[in-house]
Amino acid sequence: MAQTKNALIRQRVLDRCLRSPRQYSLMDMMEKCNDALEQAGYNPVSSKNTILEDLRGIESNFPEAEIVKRKSGRFIYYEYADKTFSIYNIPLDDDGMAKLAQTIAILSKFEGLPNFDWVDDMIEHFKSTLNIPTTKESVVSFDENIYLRNRDYFSRLFSAIVSEQALVITYKPFGKDAITYIFHPYFLKQYNNRWFLFGCVEGRTNLSNFPLDRIESIENADTSYRPNTEFEFNEIFEDVVGVSHLTDGPETIQILVDALTYDYIQSKPILPTQKPIARTEDTTTIEIKTVINRELIQLLLSFGSGVTVLKPQRLVDAIERELSLSLQKYQSVQLNCTDGM
Repeated sequence: MAQTKNALIRQRVLDRCLRSPRQYSLMDMMEKCNDALEQAGYNPVSSKNTILEDLRGIESNFPEAEIVKRKSGRFIYYEYADKTFSIYNIPLDDDGMAKLAQTIAILSKFEGLPNFDWVDDMIEHFKSTLNIPTTKESVVSFDENIYLRNRDYFSRLFSAIVSEQALVITYKPFGKDAITYIFHPYFLKQYNNRWFLFGCVEGRTNLSNFPLDRIESIENADTSYRPNTEFEFNEIFEDVVGVSHLTDGPETIQILVDALTYDYIQSKPILPTQKPIARTEDTTTIEIKTVINRELIQLLLSFGSGVTVLKPQRLVDAIERELSLSLQKYQSVQLNCTDGM
């Protein structure tokens, strides 16, 4: 990363030299670059060949940049054929610059991830080349768990999916022994600040998922990769809460919602299939079609007394069991507190 910033500093200095009325030789430009590098805390350049490579890089990256050599006595000077040209002159208005700055802020979410150094390089290049101002304080925040175990596996798995590489994955479920699989990775999804890997285990056709924080190790497999020809993940997740029981058949679920909670649920629907089917002055009954899984139950419980599941009965029973267990535990806490008085 330091090397990228070093090169961008030299590029900015060289651009100024090439369009300056004054003439600059390679040695002159190297001295100017070193002044800027030392001021920024970087080591100076020790070879004129580095400056020559930088000039070639400017011509390669910016086809409109025409650099000419002019000999004067025993010296050779370098300059733009058009002294009004600069690689930093870009046809963007304020609105375009603002949108580009927003894009860079989003890309910055990938900064620091292993094997995503190209994102770091691109961000630094944009900031330098386009003169985009940076602020010390962030004005946008995304949900992120920076302490998530195995977060560094993301880029490895991303590359395996893109390059269609089968993997040997050792996976350790909670409370169980580790198991090793040959796995064909297809998709990565974030849910509730955890990352999940989806794909197929060798010899099986059903869809499996592994939370990244439960993966013990990853190695490339010698097995030929089996491409995904069956699963449309965007469609799968459109009608499911969470990441489990994805291929189960959806069920029609009816939920009674009080007025205050409905304002929230209406502004942030549980699923796209959500629709109101009955209303009173104090309540609204909504209907969704989805699979019943642990994540759905947890979401419905998060609304507290603001929602009541009406059907199907097995979901009503599951919610009732959870509430009953919670009530028993809180009653136990209350008894313990009373005994200690």
